[in-house]
Parts: sequence; C-alpha cells; structure tokens
Amino acid sequence: MQIHSPALLSECGSSYRRLFSLWIVLTLFVLAAGQLAYAADTIKVPMTRDGWTVTAGTVDFAEYMGRPAISLKAGDYAKHIPTGAAVLKSINFHNGTIEYDVVATSSMGAGFIFRRADKDNYEMFYLRPRPKCEDAPDCIQYAPETHGALLWDVFPQYQGPAPLQQDGWNHVKLVVNGKRMNIFVNGAATPTLKVGRLEGDAEEGSIMIEGPGVFSNITVTPDATEGLTAEPEKDDTDADNCYVRHWQISSVSKLEANKAPAYGGMPAASAEWRPVDAERDGFINVSRIYGVPVDRPKRSVVWLKTTIHSSKAQVKHLSFGWLREAFVYVNGDLVFADKNLYMQAASGRKTPDGRLSLQNGGLTLPLKEGDNEVAIAVVNDFYGWGIVMHLDDMDNVTLATR
Repeated sequence: MQIHSPALLSECGSSYRRLFSLWIVLTLFVLAAGQLAYAADTIKVPMTRDGWTVTAGTVDFAEYMGRPAISLKAGDYAKHIPTGAAVLKSINFHNGTIEYDVVATSSMGAGFIFRRADKDNYEMFYLRPRPKCEDAPDCIQYAPETHGALLWDVFPQYQGPAPLQQDGWNHVKLVVNGKRMNIFVNGAATPTLKVGRLEGDAEEGSIMIEGPGVFSNITVTPDATEGLTAEPEKDDTDADNCYVRHWQISSVSKLEANKAPAYGGMPAASAEWRPVDAERDGFINVSRIYGVPVDRPKRSVVWLKTTIHSSKAQVKHLSFGWLREAFVYVNGDLVFADKNLYMQAASGRKTPDGRLSLQNGGLTLPLKEGDNEVAIAVVNDFYGWGIVMHLDDMDNVTLATR
C-alpha cells in the first residue's frame, strides 16, 4: 500500500488550489470576453454623409442641439419637391434592436424604415407629434409599404398614444423578431406600442430614415430581441366562419374621374381572373397584389367576385369595411355604393377616421335560392385598398372555398 507524506499532500493541495484559482481566472476572462464581444455587436451608426446615400429631397449632416445629427427637410407635394430621405449603406437588418433619438419637426413624419427590400417594400415606424400626444389615439404608428402603397390606413390597430416631446429629443427603441415588434418611447418600461404581426413582405433589408425630422444616436444590435417571440400573435378571427374569405380578382384598370364603375364593365368570365384569399382579420388586400397602380389622385378599379349559395330566398345582413370606394352587386343588381375618403372632410371618413374596419358600414344581400354571384368594384385614388366582409350569421348559406 502506498502512503503519502503530509508534506506531499500539502504540496498536492497547493497545486489543486493553484489550478482551481487559475480555472476561476480563465472562466472570468471568458465571461468578460463574451460580454465584450456582445457589446461589440452594437453598431453605432455614423451621422456623416459618407455613411449614407441620399435618395430624395434635402438632407443635412450637421450638429443639431449640440450633437451630430441628420436633418431631413420637409418637401412640398404641390410643387413636386420630395421630403428628405437617406439609406444607410452598411447594414442589412433582419432581427434585433434599433435605438435612436429623434426630433419631429412637423406634425407628421420622422419615419424610421427597416427591412427595406427596395423603394416600394419595407417596414416603417413614424411619429405624429401634437399637444397631449400621450392621450392621442394616433400619435405614433407602424405601417408596412407593399408594392409602393404605405398601408397606414389599413391597420388602425397599429397606432396609439405616446409621451412625445414636440420640440426636443425623443428616444425610440424598436425590438424586432420575426413577425413581431415592440416599440418603447422615451424610456418606457413596457412597450408603448406592440405590433402583433409585421405586415411587410421582406424579412430583411436596409435601413432608411425619412423626414421631416432630425435623427441622432442611431445604434443597431443584431439579434438582440429581449426574448420577444418570432411568431405572430394568433388571429382571433381564424375560427370565425362568417368572414367571406375567398374571392376571384380581376386585372386592374384606370377609371375616369367622377365615373362610377358599372356591372357591364366587369371583365368577362373568360378574362384574366385569379383567386385571392383573406389575410389576417378577413382582409382582402388588393394593395398586396397591385400596390398603387396609377399616380394619385388618378383612380384605378379592380373587381372582386365570389359565390354565396343559399338554400332559400332570403335577405342577409353583413358588416362591411372598404377602402376607398365600393360598389356591390348581387346577381348583377347594385345593392350598395359608398365612399370612405380620408382626404376629404371628416364627414367623408367612415368610422374609425377613414381607416379600414368592419365599423365602416353594413348592407343587406338579397339572395335567391341557389348560387348567388356577389361582385364588388373597388376603386382607389389614395393609399391602401381592399375590403373585409362579415355576415351576421351563416343560417342557410354556404360560402365559396376557392
């Protein structure tokens, strides 16, 4: 049997202690290195001209309120002068955290754009500062742009109040992951606005800022998502079978000013029609297909049609949302025509404030026994366009599945 002397045990114990101390030091070093590497992932965006490409209007790279900043000047729509805009050269953004300071120099603007695939497709967050903004229902807003149409009027659920300063710096933090975004304004501990589903078509892309407004202290931390899930919020309408979800859509065409589309002008069955299905909340999104096909304020029109089978002759009531004009025909007869025009006086805006909603209005469908054709001419001369239709009940009716 081998016997170790006390001196040897003491020496071995000292060696173990030295090894243990060395392991602790190495572990702390690795942890510190990891923290440094994480900190290095936060990118401080340059506020200098060489870091950006000016894409429109007037953009100044100069100090503002004592700090390096980028000022994007207001344009003039009537004079065809665009608002200032600039694209960051160096970053392709997917998921992560974006922070910046911003001064909104008008009651509308200071837009921050991310996942910009091109000039017509991106995600956008912007400000509408005013007195008592913390109580205003639309002081901040998220909106996607798809095919050149900014869908701010399509998603009224993605706007809300915020504690904005009109004349000073506001700090904004955007946390983006997959199909979700949380927005924090001026140090809020909980999200000032939650976006349950990002509605843009691109999963990644460049970063862009758009005026009027002044930006400073922009930082980007890729993949820092604060535990935010990438999956979109559940669509609470999924199980509601009263939505008319499946339609056929025609090609788009121009429509003369002050002219109403007539049923006889609907493309023939032999023309080019294709299926279109409802998106979230039962929305038939024409913008996703055609964008804004003619320059505003010229008008364009598409036709939607579907079949509703009724087991008996009856009148069916439904709730109806639309942007901007809708003409509804049942079996060739006009049963509804109305406008939802945001750019007109408040009296021309349907509840809620000219945005798309089932609160926009309602109508009745005179159904015969058997198959009934429902055809809708949808007219647009503004931003987003489309419809949402919800029957009060499904008694004695069957909806098309394609």
